[in-house]
Amino acid sequence: MWMPSLVDRAGPKYLRIADAIAEDVYAGRLKVGERLPTHRDLAWRLGVTVGTVSRAYAEAERRGLVAGEVGRGSFVKAGARSQATLDMPAVGGPQTIELGVNRPPSHVVAPEYAEAMRRIAGSNALGELINYQAHTGRWEHRAAGAQWIRRRGIEVGPERVLVTSGAEHAITAALMAFCDPGDPILVEELTWSGVRALSSLLRLSLKAVAMDGEGMIPEALEAAARASGARLLYTTPTLHNPTTKTMSVERRKAIAELCRDLGITIVEDDIYGTIAEDPPPALSSFAPERSIYITAASKSMAPSLRIGFAAMPSDRLGRFSSAARATNWMAPPVMGQIVADWIEDGTCDVLADRIRRETKARHAVAARVLEGLTWHSQPGCFHIWLELPEPWRAQDVVAAARLRGLAMTSTELFVPGRAETPHAMRITLTAAADAEELERGLRVLVDLLRSDPDLSLAAA
Repeated sequence: MWMPSLVDRAGPKYLRIADAIAEDVYAGRLKVGERLPTHRDLAWRLGVTVGTVSRAYAEAERRGLVAGEVGRGSFVKAGARSQATLDMPAVGGPQTIELGVNRPPSHVVAPEYAEAMRRIAGSNALGELINYQAHTGRWEHRAAGAQWIRRRGIEVGPERVLVTSGAEHAITAALMAFCDPGDPILVEELTWSGVRALSSLLRLSLKAVAMDGEGMIPEALEAAARASGARLLYTTPTLHNPTTKTMSVERRKAIAELCRDLGITIVEDDIYGTIAEDPPPALSSFAPERSIYITAASKSMAPSLRIGFAAMPSDRLGRFSSAARATNWMAPPVMGQIVADWIEDGTCDVLADRIRRETKARHAVAARVLEGLTWHSQPGCFHIWLELPEPWRAQDVVAAARLRGLAMTSTELFVPGRAETPHAMRITLTAAADAEELERGLRVLVDLLRSDPDLSLAAA
């Protein structure tokens, strides 16, 4: 029977037990489906209270490692190894090179960020900005959001724009407002990991729609909609996460017309639309009467600016607003002021252009280092989609890379439902501190992919 080792572990006992579970799942000492000792038995063997073990198992369940079944006990979940990988320390500690988190190169916006905070701190509006605001956002912030959104081909005024705490808050509100528990949601066959988490939390069922080189296939969308009865589509048509695909104008028109015919509400996540190079108009611009258009400042300005904008028809505002208020009273108004100022004075364009130029330089590094491997991307995209050479699998790359000081994202996180995980990975180019660090990280990755995966994992 499994027995955790708590030697050389720091922190509360329950966390030490949970960490031991993660480590043993990662190392293969705990297998999928294996039953853990009962709370009472493990407590007796470790010399701790039953409550400590209960808290440990609850923490392991929160991490996605185990599942408790009433009357049967706690068992290691399918997919637990990928989750355990996230808890494992990387070789080199602080020297870890980030290739997993999709974020813009933050150093290119730091000077403007510092100046914006100094300006607000010394302004007469500070006293008002630090108080509660309307949960829909300050009117001038909504007006700035409308101005920004109109650039994407959507004619909208501030009365139909709400300010949210980032894009994820807006997506959460949309799913809460326009879906009921058990409803099917149409998504690309690979989709943003946050929607997977939200669908689980809200008890929604994701229905994958096949993709081709341009993204979601209209015929596959129609078939999935008719088979499932789904009436809501979540999509990222520009610089799709994780595959990098961008829909053409013709494809957007076809998808929009199909959604209009089938009565499908479009939730468009256009988080990358403002940093893509020469992107097509937003999908929502072709069916504005049935679209919830969402964008945010985190990718084209700075990740910590938790300001998003959601535009929609007037008849959708009430339900969306109620859901947004229920999940977050208001978007942070000081951040909203920074974003509004940058939109109005053109700083947002300066920053976006600077981010594009840095991203282009990172793409050049990838093209040089990854020569001979197959990968896909688009101008302005923070990440690439790397096809793994035989016999590597994505989960094994994540595990082996962590031991070499690389932080990467498991492809399994993008797979809706129980579909098979493709042998490919999203590799972020812009999260490394600079181009030199990126090159070091990619060279480590290339060396890893040229080695034997079994030997690599054995080193764990």
